[in-house]
Amino acid sequence: MAAKSNPERTEIERFDEANVARLGLISIQERIPPDYTSWSVEINLDGRRARLSCVAVSEHGGVPHGLDNDVSLALISLYQEAGAPEDGTIVTTAYRILSIVGWDTSGHYYQALKESLERLTTATYTASEAWRSGKKWTTVTFRYIERLEYTSEDDKLSLSAPSVLKIRLAREIVESVRARYLKPLDLGFLTTLERPLTRALYRLLDAQRVSPDGGEVNQFRTNIVDWAKACKIVDQTPARVRRTLEGAHQELIERGYLARVDYEGRGQKQEIRYTFGQQVYVSRENLRLLEKIAAHGVARPVGQALLAQYGAERIAERLNRYEAILNSGYKPRNRAGFLVDVIRDEEAKYADPEGFVSKSRRKATNDVRQRLALEAKREEERREQEAAQEWEGLDRQGQAAKALRMLSLILGKSLPTHYYSGLEAAFEAGHLDPRRTVEVAIQASIGHQLPKFVDELVQRLDRL
Repeated sequence: MAAKSNPERTEIERFDEANVARLGLISIQERIPPDYTSWSVEINLDGRRARLSCVAVSEHGGVPHGLDNDVSLALISLYQEAGAPEDGTIVTTAYRILSIVGWDTSGHYYQALKESLERLTTATYTASEAWRSGKKWTTVTFRYIERLEYTSEDDKLSLSAPSVLKIRLAREIVESVRARYLKPLDLGFLTTLERPLTRALYRLLDAQRVSPDGGEVNQFRTNIVDWAKACKIVDQTPARVRRTLEGAHQELIERGYLARVDYEGRGQKQEIRYTFGQQVYVSRENLRLLEKIAAHGVARPVGQALLAQYGAERIAERLNRYEAILNSGYKPRNRAGFLVDVIRDEEAKYADPEGFVSKSRRKATNDVRQRLALEAKREEERREQEAAQEWEGLDRQGQAAKALRMLSLILGKSLPTHYYSGLEAAFEAGHLDPRRTVEVAIQASIGHQLPKFVDELVQRLDRL
């Protein structure tokens, strides 16, 4: 399937599993009532009615919702990164899952991740004549995650950055991905959206916009109650649905994904009509740039058109020049018109105060790059320091026991059972570094080099 054109992002980085994307298995709402433990809806699939249901438990917060959308997408992405293994199993770290969807990796999101994984492991879905398998619609019952194992650093079984997770996805999802029943998804754009609800709505809308066979539409129209069911919104009264979606609609319009959202009719018969943008997605930085020129009277549609035509770098330069001209005392009759003329100028009609644009642009660019690099370096150092402290707080036997727990999860049966006792002895005797061995094993798993790692480990143990 061809990737979408996007001036700010030149390629589609990920693919979403098409059934999951179109069915909207996870409620887009960020918060749900604690007793909302099941739902059952009839949906329209390519002109035919189908039924979809979910049964969950209150112990883990009800049906999957909110941030669970991000986690479910991360797991599909990681499964594809792992080469789509036939058994549906991926080995990763908690830090990696948070990173792939752009969550903060230093705070409470590890607890949110744990809760999300528990919901995806315990909730049961049934798709009646609604799951596409080959050219047929089938009925399936499954849990998003069939098996979940992970290491923890405390007796509360919490997740932290170094926690290793071994996850087996549902057979139905695995077979669908392996059969290439996929649709392109711009994960880079998705992760820049501010709210979980906006990200979830974008994922669902994009499934309506781009079909797995490559077809694409400019508009999508649906009954408001049917759409509420597709979004798994709890209160499906039309007025409440409109309020629930309002913020997400506004953000997607501001970012250029949607051109407009219209409502037609009244009551439960009213329809929502989405008109998609021209695939010029606005980054957060460019959104701030549009806000700056809007403050001078340039309307948002005009600003977006200028951004698409000239690019962010030129607009930022010309905005600096415009402001410098104003600061020199010039008073245009129409500020907005003057700014647009400065941006469009191809004939050097407006002199740039010497050194003003180049110096400011160079300083701003360097400052941003240096700040981002420093933040990334500090975060990596913080993680490494925490990991080192956790290992150093254990004696040699404790380190050996911890390493064995993590390696048994990562390696499983790929390392013959009788080698584990020799591995423990090697750790306790100081012949092998427990922490270093675990780190190399994790990297080998992520890099699809686990067989090579096991062979080298066996050879080393045989020599001891």
